[in-house]
Amino acid sequence: MKKIVLSLLIILSTGIISAQKKPADYVNVFAGTSNSRWMLFPGPSQPFGMVKLSPDNQGNVWNAGYEYSVNSISGFSHLHGYSLSGVSYMPFVGDLYFGEEYAKLFPGPPDGPFGHMWTAGYRSRYEKESEKGSAGYYSVHLTDAKSTVELTATDRCGMIRTTFPKSDKSALLLDFNPPTEESSEIVDVKFSKVSATVIQGSITFKNGNTDETIVHFQSQFSKPVKSIDSWQYGKYTGDQTNYGTDWRRKAKIEKNVTSFNGKGQCGVIMHFETAEGEQVITSTGLSFVSVENAGLNLKTELGALNYDFDKVVANSKQVWNDLLSHVEVKGKEEDVEKFYTNFYRSFTGKNLMSDVNGEYVDMCEKVQKVQAPADAVYSSDAMWGTQWNLTPLWTLVAPKYANSFANSLIELQRVGGWIPQSPVGLEYALVMAAQHQNSLLISAYQKGIAEFDPNKVYEMIKHDYTTPGEKHPCGGFVGNIYLKEYMEYGYVPEETGTTSHTMEYAFDDWCMSEFATALNKKKDAKYFLNRSKNYENIFDKEIGYIRRKHKDGTWYADSNPLTMGTEGGWNGKGFMEGNAWQYTWFVPQDLPNLVKLIGKDEFNRRLEEGFEKGYVDLTNQPNLEAPFLFNYSGKPWLTQKYSRMVANKYYSTSPYTAWLGEEDEGQMGALYCLFSMGIFEMKSGASVKPYYDISTPVFDEIKINLDKKYYSGGTFTIKTVNNKSENDYIQSMSLNGKKFEGFQLLHKDVVKGGELHIQLGPLPKK
Repeated sequence: MKKIVLSLLIILSTGIISAQKKPADYVNVFAGTSNSRWMLFPGPSQPFGMVKLSPDNQGNVWNAGYEYSVNSISGFSHLHGYSLSGVSYMPFVGDLYFGEEYAKLFPGPPDGPFGHMWTAGYRSRYEKESEKGSAGYYSVHLTDAKSTVELTATDRCGMIRTTFPKSDKSALLLDFNPPTEESSEIVDVKFSKVSATVIQGSITFKNGNTDETIVHFQSQFSKPVKSIDSWQYGKYTGDQTNYGTDWRRKAKIEKNVTSFNGKGQCGVIMHFETAEGEQVITSTGLSFVSVENAGLNLKTELGALNYDFDKVVANSKQVWNDLLSHVEVKGKEEDVEKFYTNFYRSFTGKNLMSDVNGEYVDMCEKVQKVQAPADAVYSSDAMWGTQWNLTPLWTLVAPKYANSFANSLIELQRVGGWIPQSPVGLEYALVMAAQHQNSLLISAYQKGIAEFDPNKVYEMIKHDYTTPGEKHPCGGFVGNIYLKEYMEYGYVPEETGTTSHTMEYAFDDWCMSEFATALNKKKDAKYFLNRSKNYENIFDKEIGYIRRKHKDGTWYADSNPLTMGTEGGWNGKGFMEGNAWQYTWFVPQDLPNLVKLIGKDEFNRRLEEGFEKGYVDLTNQPNLEAPFLFNYSGKPWLTQKYSRMVANKYYSTSPYTAWLGEEDEGQMGALYCLFSMGIFEMKSGASVKPYYDISTPVFDEIKINLDKKYYSGGTFTIKTVNNKSENDYIQSMSLNGKKFEGFQLLHKDVVKGGELHIQLGPLPKK
């Protein structure tokens, strides 16, 4: 018996027997966290969650927030949405003052100095080996703070469990103006102590993308606070700048406060006396409506879990496993990890803005309550490019979330009069171009999952596509900025603005034409179909590329298709974050005609050359469709070659190389999921009969567990035969046991369940 037990222990220790991993166990939360945006963070969040509780370690720089290669931390803040930030806690143990002259009530630079050095702030170093993270959980040991910090979250609440050493100088600092990516002015702070274990307050801030936004918070501590101090910095007025100026500024410090009003650089300090290994749990609820709602969110979400940190972790992991298990993949371990990491990122970028009671603050600063069919409202960066990544993925594998986001757009239109393209902080932010968010609404209807009244939504979109863009009375910009000239000239002229907007508007027009056709609005369908051909008006047949064009119909002098970018910002003259070479392909609605305009042989030669010479840009939105263009030009084997190459070579789970460009709130993550599954939607699912473009999957088997509320509730399985690294090419396919030809698979055939078998080989099947 002893020998059997010993053998079992040996097997367990070597990992031969191990518990079966669940999808969330494959998520690498540190993937791509070097040189990444504020919205890409290693800390815990729920899908589309309000709270994104994570460590910060950079200053106010582009790509700020968390940088994997920086081994110091300045705080753990609750918000990491585009232009949204706030409520940053940081533990500190020891004397917060160097003598009586210098207070350590500022973060300090990422590269130090640290600890008790006289110019140091409250930032702490940490050893990388101590840092751990997974879906729903994060932990790290802070060297200078002598504390271990653990994080978890629900939709609207965060929990910080801090393990302190024995000290009568343990503290939690709440900095109201920590460094963020988008420089924000802290206009007003209100703070009060409710009891020995509860504090609350409001932080009003503004930045370049949002007007005055208020985040309200209520925090509950598991241990009574011994005392609270406040600090307020003013501007530095001295002339000495050696070693920086933060440490030279004088802080106005008030002891034993029960309330505090401030602005700019300010904060409060909660003092504790702790025993060795004592844990202090900070539970915080947020709201953009009121302090009362922050408390309600806290009581509703964390109260339901008894404010039990470990229960919250388990709950978060369950939520993620429920979502991620909508797709099961079999293949190499590294590919499975890539898939679920990217699947996870496809749902961490968007930001819940409404409370448990449905209340939210609209773009006119009025308190509203979500109305059916909406169940929530969300903040988001621009939806530019999502027609090729988030829309196809969400609508197929997570229709619940697709509907929730789509209905949020409709709710915001109800109160603001226009469907927002970039609802940053629920404002009408002028970020990027076109109205590609509407392909989500149209796709949801065409796929039969929409929960909204299609005729009402049709009229909303029609208004936005026939009314020139304008400044909204409550701030921001609504609609298409150059729609007036686009309708007048049939393109966006050089004298007006961005040439590439013509291509994007034309695609949106085609989506609208399909929506009109589905609703039997024949006159409108014809009108928008004709407008969708406006791309031809800027196609120069002499050179075979689109080109900048004047109002009088003459061409702009520069005909070089590789001339990059715009002059004077996103909406300036030229091509938005691209060039004519890349935007010439931006005709997903009419590719047979584009092939004809360019010439089939030249189309294929040019596109293949683009992959070989790097003209194709799969790091940014305008050119994401490139690998699948060959499916429309008679060489589908090149789609198979390049789409699998992108999935295998352009993505990883490394902190440094997970994505070649910005991940962009789930867009690159969703694109990987689609490419690795061997599917794509060139037309964003907006066709009257939506279909998927087929290519070579990365995996041996992909099982899509179809949502029973919206689809059949069964499974659609893609199986590959002879799947090896050298076998990029499809030799034959069968659908439900019958030979399948072509490379377009109807959505209706997928969601009723079934099985697609793909035989692979090393040579193209021409």
